[in-house]
Amino acid sequence: MARPIITERRQFIRDGALLAAGALLPLPAAAQWAEIHELAGDVRLEGRRIARNVAIQGGQTLSTGADGQIWFTLAGDAYFLRPGSELRLRGFPGRDKLIEVLRLITGALGATFARGPRRSVVTDTVTVGIRGTGVYVATGPGQTYACTCFGVAEVNGLTVSGTNHSARLLRRGEAHLQMAPFEGHTSEEIGRLESLAGRPYPFKP
Repeated sequence: MARPIITERRQFIRDGALLAAGALLPLPAAAQWAEIHELAGDVRLEGRRIARNVAIQGGQTLSTGADGQIWFTLAGDAYFLRPGSELRLRGFPGRDKLIEVLRLITGALGATFARGPRRSVVTDTVTVGIRGTGVYVATGPGQTYACTCFGVAEVNGLTVSGTNHSARLLRRGEAHLQMAPFEGHTSEEIGRLESLAGRPYPFKP
């Protein structure tokens, strides 16, 4: 039996009021913005602890406590966020489900991206432009480590390509990127991101 129109209208008004108040509404599985694959410790969305069925979309901020971590996929892209991180998400205009800019305030982010529009990971010192690429970015006071794990990325305008991790480091006040060692992440972690997004292992044996 169809639901009465008046009941649907009341539900719409109630949900709208909750959103206006800043509530984080869980969505039905079919409408979910993101799929959370792993969630541990203190992880917050817009300052509130999240559950696996909460919506993640552009315009929001994810943060992790000292014991927090999260792995999730969104519109064909896959991410993990290390403990002690803060990440602000900005969607494409009118398309909040597809993230255009990931503003990493502090901490560390691993990400792999489907081919398509250019996306960016931005810190205080580095901008990484991405298409169909895997990256690991870690930022702290005065410096950023950016690894092009596979594919091609633009790091502050410099084209960096990698088939098996090519890392750069930039410190505040310095004009040029420095070569950096492979550290802080593993090929297995980046490969797992690709697997979560339904793509093959990106590294050669």
